[in-house]
Amino acid sequence: MFDVIVKNCRVVSSQGIIEADILVKDGRIAAISEEPLEAEAARTIDAAGRFVMPGVVDEHVHIIDMDLKEVYGRFELDSESAAVGGVTTIIEMPITFPPTTTLEAFLEKKKQGEQRLKVDFALYGGGVPGNLSEIRKMHDAGAVGFKSMMAASVPGMFDAVDDGQLFEIFQEIAACGSVIVVHAENEMLIQTLQKQLKAAGRKDLAAYEASQPVFQENEAIQRALLLQKEAGCRLIVVHVSNPGGVELIHKAQSEGQDVHCESGPQYLNLTMDDAEKVGPYMKIAPPVRSAELNAVLWEQLEKGYIDTLGSDHGGHPVENKEGGWDDIWTASNGALGLETSLPMMLTNGVNKGRVSLERLVEVMCENPAKLFGIYPQKGTLQVGSDADLLILDLEIEDRKVDASQFRSLLHYSPFDGRPVTGAPVLTMIRGTVVAQDGEILVDQGFGQFVTRRDSEVSS
Repeated sequence: MFDVIVKNCRVVSSQGIIEADILVKDGRIAAISEEPLEAEAARTIDAAGRFVMPGVVDEHVHIIDMDLKEVYGRFELDSESAAVGGVTTIIEMPITFPPTTTLEAFLEKKKQGEQRLKVDFALYGGGVPGNLSEIRKMHDAGAVGFKSMMAASVPGMFDAVDDGQLFEIFQEIAACGSVIVVHAENEMLIQTLQKQLKAAGRKDLAAYEASQPVFQENEAIQRALLLQKEAGCRLIVVHVSNPGGVELIHKAQSEGQDVHCESGPQYLNLTMDDAEKVGPYMKIAPPVRSAELNAVLWEQLEKGYIDTLGSDHGGHPVENKEGGWDDIWTASNGALGLETSLPMMLTNGVNKGRVSLERLVEVMCENPAKLFGIYPQKGTLQVGSDADLLILDLEIEDRKVDASQFRSLLHYSPFDGRPVTGAPVLTMIRGTVVAQDGEILVDQGFGQFVTRRDSEVSS
């Protein structure tokens, strides 16, 4: 007797699409058959010929709030957004209250996640000035990777590192056999340009973009690549916003460096042409770029130059954003993404012929799971994998993003009002339907901690 049979699927992987039935037992995929299955199961789900893809592994999530202030994101509510948006595994960043930069904080965050999250999760540790001795401890406790900031840090809470500190962190990551993700921008150049623009009286979103231009982002990427080459660690440069940065990473990768490029749905689905309408709600770091650069990013995505897409989900209270309409420098950086990333990529990517569904599965499911050591438990539909799957509807009509209905604690989005023509209608995690047609069907604490396959830490 099986637990679930999902019939009449069009199963998607990076290698192609097959028509098949899927059997689930004990939370894992027991069989995928291209012949109709007549097996007995406690529950039968008819996919009705729709596409079925692995659950999204979002490698770039900032839920932020761990101390129940109910100001920023909350584990319970943001994980509901994840489930509705098709994200079955989040990899939570270390920039939290408190920051995950010590073993003690890491273990507390793991405990909070196990008690409160409704989707599965893995955790980063942080690499900041002065915590080098904590990296091995967090790695051994189950961290799937580490995060360091070259700029745009949170002073006093999660400080940026200088080149010497970053190199030492890279060396420690290499010694652990872990992976480091880096926010690559040039803090000194940003400060200089901001000073010049403020002196000129500029307060608009275009001024913010001009204060963090492409050349400073790419200069920092080049430095990170050089340090990685010497240290020998695995490096992912995250939220790359421009084609030149993508090219730099792709070139280094083609020359044998263990380096990888993450961009995000925000850089593919927003441009500076949206500034007047969206304003501070698309103030993120690095900034959104021009429509011309955006078009090249789409081409690079389909060509395989971009390895992963992460939402960079991270919200701030609306009052921290609203002032940016008059003075962009007063607005906090960050945007919500868990509930919109996959729908925007299906709507503006797959349904408009810019990217194939197979390629989308590669960059949003398979590659993140592989890079962080949780494949094939996560990120794929194959026998033995966790039964994390999505049933998609790619023919949605008369639907728009409505941020007021977000499951998150916060209710704004740069995509508010945008048409949606593709989205998940059912989300399954470990054989349990956690969300269907926008409704959440599990309680807090359903989510499980996920760690590297080489780790001895029990989930």
